[in-house]
Amino acid sequence: MRADHSLLAALLLLGGCTDYDFYSQKHTDVFQQNQRNVVDILLVVDNSCSMIEEQLKLATNFDSFIQYFDGVDVDYQIAVITTDTNQEQFSGKLVGGDDEIILLGPPNPETGDYPVLDRVEYTSEWGLTQGVALSLDPSVTRSAYNDILENWCPATDSYGAGGLGTPGAANPSCGANGPMPDDDTGDSGADTADSGGDGARTPTSSDILISEIMADAGVDDAAGEWVELRNVSDATLDLTGCSLADTGRNFWTFPDGTQIAPGGYLVAARSDDSAANGGVEGAVATGPDFTLNDDLRIIRPDTPNADEIFAELVAQGISGSGIEMGLEAARMALSEPLLSGLNAGFLRDEANLAFIIVSDEDDTSPYPVDSYLRFFTDLKGEEAYRNHQRFSISSVVGDEEPEFDGEPSCSSPDGEASYGSRYVDLSRRTDGLIDSICDEDFSPIALELGLTLSGLSVEFALSEIPDETTLEVSLYETADADSFVETLTKDEDYVYVPDLNVIRFVEGQVPPAQWYIVVEYELQPTFNDPSSEG
Repeated sequence: MRADHSLLAALLLLGGCTDYDFYSQKHTDVFQQNQRNVVDILLVVDNSCSMIEEQLKLATNFDSFIQYFDGVDVDYQIAVITTDTNQEQFSGKLVGGDDEIILLGPPNPETGDYPVLDRVEYTSEWGLTQGVALSLDPSVTRSAYNDILENWCPATDSYGAGGLGTPGAANPSCGANGPMPDDDTGDSGADTADSGGDGARTPTSSDILISEIMADAGVDDAAGEWVELRNVSDATLDLTGCSLADTGRNFWTFPDGTQIAPGGYLVAARSDDSAANGGVEGAVATGPDFTLNDDLRIIRPDTPNADEIFAELVAQGISGSGIEMGLEAARMALSEPLLSGLNAGFLRDEANLAFIIVSDEDDTSPYPVDSYLRFFTDLKGEEAYRNHQRFSISSVVGDEEPEFDGEPSCSSPDGEASYGSRYVDLSRRTDGLIDSICDEDFSPIALELGLTLSGLSVEFALSEIPDETTLEVSLYETADADSFVETLTKDEDYVYVPDLNVIRFVEGQVPPAQWYIVVEYELQPTFNDPSSEG
């Protein structure tokens, strides 16, 4: 915004005429960067079957998205919902606390398919507690029964640095003794067994179980998350070529030669350093390639490992409904009973509200666009109808209307996208950003969205037409002339845009919140034609 020139009076210089018939005047414009922004950001992510590549591109761009947030101390909250309103697990609920661990055998050499050896899907209802592992009852020895909540319990035995669990050892009983059907062998039917030269063999689905999970470690999650595997067979199992995965972005392959002794246990942890991982000894390290989602639904500036959590939240997989209703999902998320229930704490009275919709299909929600616009705008009060910083919708969708009905809006090697007409309409009416979901690189999109939502200004309009060669731009932390920081370099730190008569800061050089920008320049010379004088 424009600052009062009296604040930097010492820098305001008056120009005068020269000895020639050209007149040039020195001029100074003073601006103040916008103040700290407070914003609640709701990401509405399409989780239908065609969206896996787009989710992964979004998941890897958290740092670009919040680059400007960190620099200006933006008070932000970020939460994620999906476009699926049919399945109860979604339907406007902020995602978080849900994940899956999939143990895969070596790929089939002919088809390339990975056989599933075991799979555990957990939700927030499983009762994740920081520093406490979830343990499978030792009576459960078949994979068909280790994804049932009643067969798991919070660990009670202490290990290492004070966490609760039994990594690499037998679990105590949970009291789970559910009957096993006589006709259930626990085998998927896929013959993946193969004896190695040392007598070890490749596991089948009846040989191995996921038996313990630490999803919310008492130490840093980047080191302390772990998964335990149990060999329930009487053979040594060779995990060469086996992998841990989920339905989103995670995929990690065991090192060649990794083995589990008969009846033994193996822990795959984020770090194999027991001093960092909370005291787990003898683990194999997955590093950043396999992360677990804990029961966190809202990312804030002080959230540890926010980039990993963001990636888990947006990589929701492709099991969602193909009938995408992003606007209806957002309405449900911000309505009762969810607003004061599962989604409590997200919508703040003092904060601006911003949606970012990521979808390769148009919205099919049941109500007219005007109804949704009115509902969302009313959440922020009368001011939001005039000031679109209070509420906006940005869209990463098929952004170009095709020439003929039924044609795609855009295409890329990852697929095609339909025109997101309803999303685009709302973005235009709320001054939101519109970008193409077909772009190969999402980092510029994420950067632009982050800058816009940070509340910072990139462009500053000059009050007069400058002689471009005389532009001098300086930064000050406060209105005091003694707070001078630096003089910027034209075409490196900023550019002048003649058509708009603005200076525009380049990426990475946008002034921080509430700093002062002083622009000094000479006016374009005006020629005084003596022949015109009477």
